[in-house]
Amino acid sequence: MKLINLFSPAWFSSALGAAALVMTSSAFAHAHLVSSEPAANAEVAAPAEVTLHFSEPLEPAFSKIALNDANGKAAAPAASEVDKHDARVMHLPLPQLGAGRYAVHWTAVATDGHRTQGDFAFIVK
Repeated sequence: MKLINLFSPAWFSSALGAAALVMTSSAFAHAHLVSSEPAANAEVAAPAEVTLHFSEPLEPAFSKIALNDANGKAAAPAASEVDKHDARVMHLPLPQLGAGRYAVHWTAVATDGHRTQGDFAFIVK
């Protein structure tokens, strides 16, 4: 059995290269939607807010949530905000919503500058 010399230049270079790859891949991660409240396609009582959870911290100046009713009209006059205590969470306060289908449109810009966006809907009973 051959032992690996942990202090050899070849092993050290390989270890540094592997560490650099791991750090580089995580540094360029996009902020992906992990979960939402209300959940996509859920049928719920009128929520007080839409809350989105992302995989990476968000840049507040460029991240937003919009809500439209079934006719495509804006249904939430307030602006969304990135949570001050957890930059991976974004909230949109809602007025009292009537029964119907609502579409959530979101844009998330990670702190590394990568932009993602998406849509989902929920139904208020």
